[in-house]
Amino acid sequence: MGSRPAKTRELSEELMLRGGEFHGHGGPFLVIGLRMGLRALRDLDASGWLDLRCRARLRLSPPDSCVLDGIQVATGCTMGKMNLEASEGEGVSVEFTGERRTETIELRRDVAGEIRRCLGEAGEADRLVRRLIEAREEYLFIIRFTLIQSPAAPRTRP
Repeated sequence: MGSRPAKTRELSEELMLRGGEFHGHGGPFLVIGLRMGLRALRDLDASGWLDLRCRARLRLSPPDSCVLDGIQVATGCTMGKMNLEASEGEGVSVEFTGERRTETIELRRDVAGEIRRCLGEAGEADRLVRRLIEAREEYLFIIRFTLIQSPAAPRTRP
């Protein structure tokens, strides 16, 4: 099959279209998943598909679960390859693990609340999607890193 080029690390119109095609529409939680995945690819210096693991804790029902489709499109992590796991939880928190470190990206609760409020308002979803695309990551996310400890070298006895 050969090696694949690295996944794109920037949000583009093409990636938005692919995400919308995969998911069925281009909603706000899809954008959040795309942005989380792209950030993890950049920060963890991952190519995507196979050199990244993802564990998400969120409500396992729409609209929150739509984040998972954005992550799949952005990173190539999938449930079928077993490098994407999801479990029920409050809020939206995703742990991405690369070769040397783990990054946890959490959607700010006030942003999640704003998204949920806007989803019920006619005509607001498109404006909200545009704002989420353009927003600074610091506004959207809380980000934490953890270094992966390599196994200790075996000790030799004198």
